[in-house]
Amino acid sequence: MGNAKQPEQIKTLTDNDINVINKFIKTVPTGKQRHYKHALVNILTYFAEVLHWQLPEVKELAWEDQDLTWFTKISNYAHEAFQVLGAYSHSKVALFNQRCQPSAEYVALAIAMEVAPFSIHYLTSIINDPHCVIIEDTETYLKVDHLGGLNKQKGEDDDVFFTRYHLPLLVYRLLSDYQKEPIKGLTTQKLHKRLNQLMEDEPFYLTAKPVWHWQHLFQAVWHYRDYVVPTLLKDISYPERHVAFVKVETTLKDTRQQLKSIYQYDWRAPLSSSSTSQSQEDDWAHKRLLSNKHVDKQLDNRFSEFEQHNILPAMLYRYAQELIEHGGVNKSVLADNTIYNYTTLQSKLTSHPLSYANAIDEEALQLWARRVYDSLENDRSRLYMLYFFRFMRHQAITDGIDFTEFDAPTSCSSVDAYRLSLEELHDITDALLTHQDGHPLQRLFCAVSGILAYFAMLRRGELLRLRIQDIHCLPNHPQCFRIYIRKTKEGTTKEHKARTVHTVIPEELAKLVRIVLANKAMCDVSEPLIGFTGESYHSRQLNYLLPLTKAIKAIAGHHVRFHHLRHSGVHLFMQQALHMAYDLAPQLTTTSAALQRLLTEEVVNARFDYWLEGHHFSQCNDNLLFDEVCKQIGHENYATTRWSYLHSIDWLYPFYRLGYGALQPREYSHAELKYILNLTPSSNDLSRQLALISPKYRDKSLAQKQNSTISLTENQLRRHLLGSKRSSLNAIPNNIAWSTNYDEVAFDFIKRWQGSFSTAPKNFVFYLFLEMRKAKQLNWPLLSQIWHQSGRHLHPNINKAQMTALSNLPAPTITTNETGQALTLTLACNVKNSRHFKTVFRQPQWRWLRPSFTLVINRKTNKNVQLSRLKQYFARAKEECVVKKQSEGDSHLTITLTPTFTPSKSKTQKNALRVNNIEFVLKHIQIYVKHIQQTK
Repeated sequence: MGNAKQPEQIKTLTDNDINVINKFIKTVPTGKQRHYKHALVNILTYFAEVLHWQLPEVKELAWEDQDLTWFTKISNYAHEAFQVLGAYSHSKVALFNQRCQPSAEYVALAIAMEVAPFSIHYLTSIINDPHCVIIEDTETYLKVDHLGGLNKQKGEDDDVFFTRYHLPLLVYRLLSDYQKEPIKGLTTQKLHKRLNQLMEDEPFYLTAKPVWHWQHLFQAVWHYRDYVVPTLLKDISYPERHVAFVKVETTLKDTRQQLKSIYQYDWRAPLSSSSTSQSQEDDWAHKRLLSNKHVDKQLDNRFSEFEQHNILPAMLYRYAQELIEHGGVNKSVLADNTIYNYTTLQSKLTSHPLSYANAIDEEALQLWARRVYDSLENDRSRLYMLYFFRFMRHQAITDGIDFTEFDAPTSCSSVDAYRLSLEELHDITDALLTHQDGHPLQRLFCAVSGILAYFAMLRRGELLRLRIQDIHCLPNHPQCFRIYIRKTKEGTTKEHKARTVHTVIPEELAKLVRIVLANKAMCDVSEPLIGFTGESYHSRQLNYLLPLTKAIKAIAGHHVRFHHLRHSGVHLFMQQALHMAYDLAPQLTTTSAALQRLLTEEVVNARFDYWLEGHHFSQCNDNLLFDEVCKQIGHENYATTRWSYLHSIDWLYPFYRLGYGALQPREYSHAELKYILNLTPSSNDLSRQLALISPKYRDKSLAQKQNSTISLTENQLRRHLLGSKRSSLNAIPNNIAWSTNYDEVAFDFIKRWQGSFSTAPKNFVFYLFLEMRKAKQLNWPLLSQIWHQSGRHLHPNINKAQMTALSNLPAPTITTNETGQALTLTLACNVKNSRHFKTVFRQPQWRWLRPSFTLVINRKTNKNVQLSRLKQYFARAKEECVVKKQSEGDSHLTITLTPTFTPSKSKTQKNALRVNNIEFVLKHIQIYVKHIQQTK
């Protein structure tokens, strides 16, 4: 199903569509025509701004440019914006000195001036929300629930969308004081009236304004005070443009338990034919769970195991089990009838089975989900099915379901907000590489898949279809990669357009990517980068992306999906773009050492070198920066990127409020510090507390300390104020970190990977890989041929029984016959030796060695007895058997093991099978067997 065409829901209007509408409007003979034109403008604006429809580029304005209209309204308040700025500064001085209970209107003003230019509707909602302040460790955030959009379309068991803003300590203190005595029943109309009264009085002296005009004034303040560009001004003004997420707490115990099985196949072994009736009886076993919630644990494990031909009965069982144990999104305990309604889906799923193979294929899974959804006849059934799909998306094998497929064209697009930190990516990579299960090369491919999906911002299919010729490591900068995402014989991109991604990968991770490229130096460049030569699309999904997805869920939480690697890469890319635009040092925006390394001027310039072409950013057209970011991601417009990928807004504060970020030092007055630290205006304790906060202040002379201003970062104040406070709402989880020092030496992943190898590899394919690398003769096509014919991913390590059998067999020798080179074993033709031979060379890992037998019989020996042993215990049907007689010497059996490979038309494959390459392989079989014999 790798090249199955995924159905897409197109939210777009063409020039032709709009022309048809305009022609119809022109036929209206009365003044209604003006109203229709105005309505069309509003509808098109709503489609573009809220619903993220694709509209045609306007060459000659067929309708009014709404962005220009909006910005004109802001510009009209330029004079009053500066008037408000001066008056607001005076009002803060009065606040610091008088310490009266803050009024609702003043808190609203402070939020609009210090956090973001919200509308009065949002300011009312924030002020009325007693849980709007979030404290995570020493960080303070403002939680803002969306007032419109998807929140109005939510079902009874859906999450409410919200976003999160950075909350400065001044506003944190104001809100905390206000919430001690809040105004009850504060409405938008009341707050609007109060704000008009506040701004008419001293020191503002402004005229009263309509509700929406206040937001335009606040936006003017931010534009002229902080030089916020219009695109970002929209982002910070309208919370509906972005969605925040909650970090789910994971425990070390749970993570370790889940990591144990990431490389294991999690389907149930097929039942015997005698158990068919039992299998049918066990279908939809969740019904038994609903009637008896205390099912025997052994039965519970069996029912929750997936069947290869249809995973849905087990999936529905797991769904019912989770609803019983953990309740719904909004209620910890669900009523029995609610659980019954949610899970009685078997009648709708029976005619739409989902095989394991299709479940892990993102495109086949989406086709199945579309068929199921389209077969439903009412909204209630569709809602319950979407709840089930939401649960399926949290399972590793079905986390590829795309919910935007089921959004109505007239509704906001759904969003699955999350991103992984670089530290979490390190943990995932380390867990994949150092795991004791899985073939070492499988582990390498899994890790590199995660790295490329993150830094190249790739979707599942784009990663799997990536060919060797599509990725280039720049020779003068080995951490820089140029990656082409385009149509291949296995499929095409979601947008059906090719794109080129330029990225920089940290050296400790880039090494792993370069190893994969080096391993495949002898391959045809049209081969997929991930996987063995000739490995199927399905096998690559099952054995590389599925373990990676399981590792992501084990470390970051079950709700985190493979696609969130792309989200995370997009977020990093935007941060790098903004650091270039604002010329900020990374230490001024983040405390993450891993992230700081990727935000330095050197790294950022290296990533954008293709665009800058040797120029400084100040010499470029900065209006094109957001377009270039979208182009790299594969999006048509920034609104899609903002909504679907750039979650929350708190991280943007150091850029749009330059100089006031938590890590950016600024000057504080003594009065402001006393207010923030909750000291009285006449308190003498400020100097003592500042000495605890800042070593630089502590070391100053008395005269210097009495200076009117003090330079600090807000982060220093937060550690002093909030160091012991934790939020019960969104507490930061104890992240699972195997290392905390992110320098190159500590994170030498190659050594970590190699450290997981056995000193004497018990897997011949991997042993041969190591020997090829050691000899600098890495022949990946030949290695792949052997891998294909020796069990593939089911290739087992040599076990104790095989090691014992090998120790009782003679050492093989290399001979040349009419078909080429081969291995030979010379031994007595007896039952004991036949058992040893069968234990070793009749196993899947040696299937690529075709045996033939030459029985040499002494003329005095009974021929029939020896020949009977040969045919009964050694040879199989159609295997060549030759009998020879000799006059002297003991009778013996010579077994010839001849390598057999699948013929190929590829020149690369033919070169791989040259005689000297075959000889290299046979020589190392000799060494491998000899080593095992000596070890035993």
